[in-house]
Amino acid sequence: MKKKVCILRSGDITFISRIHRTALALQESNKYDVTTLSITPRDNVKRRDYIYKMSYVDIKSRVFKSSIFSILRICEGLTKLFFKALKQKADLYIAIGIEDLIIVYLISKLTAAKFIYSANELEGDRKRVANKKLNRSLNNFIISLERKMLIGAESVIAADIERAKLMQRWYKLDTVEVVRNVPIPENISSSDLIRKKLDLPQNQKILLYQGMLSPGRGLEVTIKACSEIESEDFCLVLLGFISNTYKEKLLDLASQYNFNRLYILPAVPWRELLYWTKSADVSIVLIENVSISYYLAAPNKLYESIMVGVPYIASDFPEINHVHTISKSGVLVDPENITGISKAIHKLINDQLFYEECVENSLKAKNIFSWDVEKEKLLRIINNIFLESKSNY
Repeated sequence: MKKKVCILRSGDITFISRIHRTALALQESNKYDVTTLSITPRDNVKRRDYIYKMSYVDIKSRVFKSSIFSILRICEGLTKLFFKALKQKADLYIAIGIEDLIIVYLISKLTAAKFIYSANELEGDRKRVANKKLNRSLNNFIISLERKMLIGAESVIAADIERAKLMQRWYKLDTVEVVRNVPIPENISSSDLIRKKLDLPQNQKILLYQGMLSPGRGLEVTIKACSEIESEDFCLVLLGFISNTYKEKLLDLASQYNFNRLYILPAVPWRELLYWTKSADVSIVLIENVSISYYLAAPNKLYESIMVGVPYIASDFPEINHVHTISKSGVLVDPENITGISKAIHKLINDQLFYEECVENSLKAKNIFSWDVEKEKLLRIINNIFLESKSNY
């Protein structure tokens, strides 16, 4: 009989590829019956086109648009998620963030269910309030809370080696497993999605940043770096979620620096992302050292660039360096050094031999940074949980 697994997320999971890859791997193993449980997206589209079940919680208080009612919306969402998750009667719950962890921890106390924590972020290093002292205190409280709850977890999983080391110290754990946020293997020989979408000439090189478009992700320095390059045979495309305020700020910045080849496109579903990435010539993977979480991360887009053979320009940070040492598929830079970024762009769009070497290296590295590899780690972790349960009887 298949074990029932519920993957919980107190938010919209449409674009969180880590959740979908996990659910897909478990369902395809034919050992587990998987349900994802999340908040209904703001566009009210309840996507169900997956081989695993997708269940949603509606937030009725969204009709109250004012920020005054944000606490009401949060309370409604978490309460509904708790009771819907409890009704799942799953054998194993998988939490992604701190809110989900609290819910599955409470369920484990009320039932015989097991839970694991597959952390998508470092919850003890988030900006929760503007006041730095208060924010530090809140994060310390979160770490203490996580540490207490994780005593009962069957396993704790991080997405990066360096984050795993830090979590091990924070939570005083013997082991934190690592399952990287790498893509499902795809052999995409070519793609012209961006060029066709923007009607760009064939001779214009495309620099792409895909993902969340927000401060701290190297977007402003990239625009400034692009403005330093005399050639006009390239453009910069930003693909992802962005607030209207930040969008206007970036467009104003580009205008201020006389860079008129900036394009901003909306986010695409995670299953299409590799095809959009492949349609670029260079992938921008710059994150700034604005937090420990950012500093120790290897963004999904780094692995996606390697998978489709698009050379990257990435921040020279510890986890990214781990990957780059193996892949050698791009250039590492100081994300605050505009001139250094400009030189890296110039090299990749003008040095054809170096560019081809990066592409060739990525074809080798893609088999290392592949979901086929990470999936086996995930299945081993979860299979062992139930094997140990049997041996205890």
